[in-house]
Amino acid sequence: MNGMEAAGRCIDTYFPNCEAALLAGSVVQGGETSASDLDLIVFDESQEGPFRRTYRAFGWIIEAFVMTRDSYRYFFDQAIDSAIPSMLRMCACGQALKGEDAIRDIVSEARDALAAGPFPWSVQELDRARYEIGESLADLSGDRSDAECLFIVAKLTLQLASFALRSAGCWLGDGKWLYRELERHSLEQSRELLAALDAYYTNRNPEPLFALTGRWLEPYGGLLAEGYAEGWT
Repeated sequence: MNGMEAAGRCIDTYFPNCEAALLAGSVVQGGETSASDLDLIVFDESQEGPFRRTYRAFGWIIEAFVMTRDSYRYFFDQAIDSAIPSMLRMCACGQALKGEDAIRDIVSEARDALAAGPFPWSVQELDRARYEIGESLADLSGDRSDAECLFIVAKLTLQLASFALRSAGCWLGDGKWLYRELERHSLEQSRELLAALDAYYTNRNPEPLFALTGRWLEPYGGLLAEGYAEGWT
């Protein structure tokens, strides 16, 4: 059965007393693949507490995020604090399966928060990012084994993508969503990062990564090493 039918059956079977439910994720937003699952947001006051549970049912893997009116705000605040708006996006962009009117205000709240963006980075957070990226570059410059360098580059990839987004006041993402957010923010930067990574993984050439880092950090003062401090006055 298709995603909508399977989601409806899941709600009827496992959460028959819920006040409202939304279907979110790639099945609704586009980009569905053969490996896609179903993401359900369920508001159910009959449950003892918020939880997440995965089901294999009706031909799908189904992830249910169950909450109440007393608990949903915690997850919204967590999304805003982490700058990873997964829950906000699911509520803002999900398709109602049940009780659309019952959670209209919550959906509106999610849309407003998503549009407003995350809290901007403080000077301290920007400095920490510059310092940590510099540490990764120093590690990559050292006499390291190939295995160690692969892990360093993986870490640097996340650091650079996160820096580009957060320094511009944009949301982050987890996994594929980090790249999607970077591509949405700047197609040029996303392609530049991919080209630098391709140069490293194909030819073990780190120079494009070094050059990219210099360009991206230069408007913010470049790499930070000497003089960086935390918890010192």
